[in-house]
Amino acid sequence: MSDTQPMSSIPGPPLRVTAVALFVDGDEVLMLHQVAPPEPDCWDLPGGGLEPMEPILTGLRREVWEETGIQDFQCDRLLTVFEQFFPNADAPISHTIHLIHQCTLPARPAMLQGDPTEVGPGGIQWRAIASLRQEDCSARAWAALRAIGRVA
Repeated sequence: MSDTQPMSSIPGPPLRVTAVALFVDGDEVLMLHQVAPPEPDCWDLPGGGLEPMEPILTGLRREVWEETGIQDFQCDRLLTVFEQFFPNADAPISHTIHLIHQCTLPARPAMLQGDPTEVGPGGIQWRAIASLRQEDCSARAWAALRAIGRVA
């Protein structure tokens, strides 16, 4: 690539940007059973891909609502940014940037209900952080827990 060639002309799959929420209540974290590629059958945080021209926090609120039914929450801060590559994925996107936000709820919702095409048979659960294993979690969920110092 020459020094004058614009970055947008580099061929390859598109970059995906996600907005993700980390909800921790005491020793538990809100997680959902992820079934979709590129990391199927694992515990993940609520969140997902931003739509074109969608503001980050708008996308975060939309994704959390779609996956959990939660509408009333506060986004406290951007916790961490996690970059992930999926070179062997069967999806058109192989490079993802996850914007992971630490969020709080005024109270635990009595009912959690998400889109059945996105939430697996394990459902949406408050999971004990001490019981989680890295191999059972998505890479971005583990990165978030590491960023708050709850796992090694």
